[in-house]
Amino acid sequence: MIRLISVALLSILIANVESTPCTFVTNGQQITYGVRGNTIHFRVVLTGIAPNGSGWTAIGFGNSMFSGLDVIVVRVLNGRIIVTDEFVRGFQSPVPDRQNNVQVYGLRYENGVVVASFSRSVFSTEQTDANLSGCSPWKFTVGLNRMSPQGHLFHHSQTPVHRVVCINQCTV
Repeated sequence: MIRLISVALLSILIANVESTPCTFVTNGQQITYGVRGNTIHFRVVLTGIAPNGSGWTAIGFGNSMFSGLDVIVVRVLNGRIIVTDEFVRGFQSPVPDRQNNVQVYGLRYENGVVVASFSRSVFSTEQTDANLSGCSPWKFTVGLNRMSPQGHLFHHSQTPVHRVVCINQCTV
């Protein structure tokens, strides 16, 4: 009887476990992310963006710019939103990857709010893409940073926020 109650209680606890995405929040910026299967889903929200504003923000994967970072860049350029898969090493502009491993499924720029929804695989076979399984260092660029009229990135205005992300703890 006690064993039956224990099994029933355990089943109820397991059934009540909900998926919980992870979030990075700072002034006017929210990045929500989580894994489902072998895919990580992202939602970037930037608020307070001027009409026809331009700039960039990014999520970097890796230890440092010196050792090289796999980067997903979100550009706001003349009212358009562009999401790209890039790589950067040292103090230079990132370079687009040979293969874009980011799948964009929603972009919106309305009333000073930018929303970009996209995904990428946890695993990658491309040399410049980071494997994001387990726990790995992520860098969150703060706010919308300056860029040229052609979309070339200028150096970020603040040091990106470093976090060790254990992606299996962030589910959607």
